[in-house]
Amino acid sequence: MSDIEILTSARVHDKQVGGNTRYVREVYARLTALGGETRFLRIPKNLDQHRLRSPAYAVFESWIWPSLLKPQSGRVMHFPADTGGLRRSRVPVVGTIHGLATLHVPDVRSGGADRLWRFRVRGLARVADKIITVSESSAEDIISFAPETIGRVEVVPHGINHDVFNTRSLGTFSEENRHRLGVPASYFLYAGNIEPRKNIPALIDAAESVFRTTGVPLVISGAPAWDSDAIMSKLRASRGVIYVGRTDDDQLVSLMQNAVAFCFPSHYEGFGFPVLEAMACGSPVICSTRGSLRSVAARGALALDDISAESIEGAMMAVLEDDDLRSRLISDGLKHVSGFTWESSATRHMEIFREVAA
Repeated sequence: MSDIEILTSARVHDKQVGGNTRYVREVYARLTALGGETRFLRIPKNLDQHRLRSPAYAVFESWIWPSLLKPQSGRVMHFPADTGGLRRSRVPVVGTIHGLATLHVPDVRSGGADRLWRFRVRGLARVADKIITVSESSAEDIISFAPETIGRVEVVPHGINHDVFNTRSLGTFSEENRHRLGVPASYFLYAGNIEPRKNIPALIDAAESVFRTTGVPLVISGAPAWDSDAIMSKLRASRGVIYVGRTDDDQLVSLMQNAVAFCFPSHYEGFGFPVLEAMACGSPVICSTRGSLRSVAARGALALDDISAESIEGAMMAVLEDDDLRSRLISDGLKHVSGFTWESSATRHMEIFREVAA
């Protein structure tokens, strides 16, 4: 029986936008069993179209829903994707702010879009009774960005779906599946969006050097995102880099399980799903220490402060040539990632919802 009603914007639940969608779907799938009743708030169907969808949700989240929703015992409103209400509501508000890449990486958004995004994030930070974020790094950024949030920020790490990302089918990457993707028996792997924040050009330069020395290529899985044209051109022209596009979970798990190492030298991450998913699949991980990765992943990975091409190349060669290092990274990664579950994340969300609804 439910004791908490959670009203939440369906913006990222209904449309796949990457990590935020995964977060909402995984957490909300578990709230009913914890005593929560979810009610998704949606814009009118005639506005839920490509060009109108984002501005319409912005208006409803910022002004209409906070103004119209009525308070009642056990009711809370949750904005799960960085932005939300700009005015105070009579219903207690929880906002999730995943990360502030714009503070660390230039040109994440165009000038006007970045100013609007900052305005909306700061507005949510001002009106929320509690703010959930996913790492200590992100919490520090939020407090720096909006000092009035001191005492209201709660760190609740994401989970990993261990039913999907695991080592149970290790070694079953068939010749047929590898041939279909054009992947050799030995390879390094990157999986994630294709965008400047991910430091892919330096990774490609490192991979080309490794390939010239060893013949082991880099496989890249993911879809082009913002400002990706130059990266895609470099990727396609690079010798020793195989681009397989976006893969489904089954293909991705097989790629992770059988990679020499998973490489993720990102300039900034609010959380870093792919790194933990790779660890859960038994892949040695090479990653940066930027943003959340410093705390979320570094204890189970070969973590790099220097993410130049030369440094990345050195790490790739070390994992390839040192079996003891590779075995230790696999063991450390599996142990580290076991503590990240969606059940614990959802449980902590419910504790926060109950706290603000009391």
